[in-house]
Amino acid sequence: MLNQLRSEDFVPLIGQVCHFLVPEQVELELQIQSVRQKPLSQVPGWEAEQRTPFVVELIAVGATPLVDAVGHLQLPAAENQPQRTLENVWISRTGAMGRDRQYCYFQLPFN
Repeated sequence: MLNQLRSEDFVPLIGQVCHFLVPEQVELELQIQSVRQKPLSQVPGWEAEQRTPFVVELIAVGATPLVDAVGHLQLPAAENQPQRTLENVWISRTGAMGRDRQYCYFQLPFN
């Protein structure tokens, strides 16, 4: 299922809250902040056969010790999309880099 997702699937979810679940960890509430295309990450010669790589940027409102993890991401319903759960999703924490340090920032990459 993850290989069928496209950046367009996440755009209607910008600003909405999703939940990230990792075994033996507290459920993490994340807001979908943005979706960025990453065309330079495309494998040369595969442009016609694969989706354009993209990154979903997420923000956690509270502090969390989570840095990198694989888990389930529960996405809310939006427009023509039902609520769904993505399994075996890897998220990675990113630095605040000029943003508000009271929040924790994550990215969900799709190659």
